[in-house]
Amino acid sequence: MPDITPFWISLKVAISSTLIVLILGILIARWLYQRHGVMARVIESFIVLPIVLPPTVMGFILLIIFSPKYPLGHFFTQVLHIPVVFTLTGAIIASTIVSLPLMYQHTVQGFRNIDTKMLNTARTMGASELKIFFKLTLPLSKRAVLSGVMMSFARAIGEFGATLMVAGYIPNKTNTLPLEIYFLVEQGKENQAWLWVIVLVAFAITVIGTINLMHRERFKEGT
Repeated sequence: MPDITPFWISLKVAISSTLIVLILGILIARWLYQRHGVMARVIESFIVLPIVLPPTVMGFILLIIFSPKYPLGHFFTQVLHIPVVFTLTGAIIASTIVSLPLMYQHTVQGFRNIDTKMLNTARTMGASELKIFFKLTLPLSKRAVLSGVMMSFARAIGEFGATLMVAGYIPNKTNTLPLEIYFLVEQGKENQAWLWVIVLVAFAITVIGTINLMHRERFKEGT
């Protein structure tokens, strides 16, 4: 019977980071989706930066930022008493940073696809911006938001480079599935690694298939 601890650790990390990016992704997308200035583009560039940066580079940056030697890391460690480096918290933060761009991109695109005439009509009828967002914008982009959630979850559960740099490989503490696969192979235990490889591949196929199915249903509704 294989040790399923890495599976539960990965699940905990993925669920925690996905909940965080769900909130952050919606809030940031709501703030930026109708802004077209230079500052908005700069902020958007920083949000999607983890997509183009190598995960190890992103992990190194996070390692420095959250080191107790620097202000933010000192604040987390000494004030909040939440150490980040080489902890499960570090794994969650790393997964959050690398999966946020996916959540943001799906959500902001969903918001931008909404007919602005409908939103303006609601404004002329006296609806507040908050009411318009919760009654129109968010419900009309639910498929985009759900796609973002699923892609973010999949990215979080498959995160390797940044997690290794920030959280390290500590058995029964930070050994997520991708890290476990890497170190099993390094130890010559390919047969054990195959089990987790199959799990992650099956999960990825399920996520992609579900998203494609949602888009197909949307296409049918539009025809």
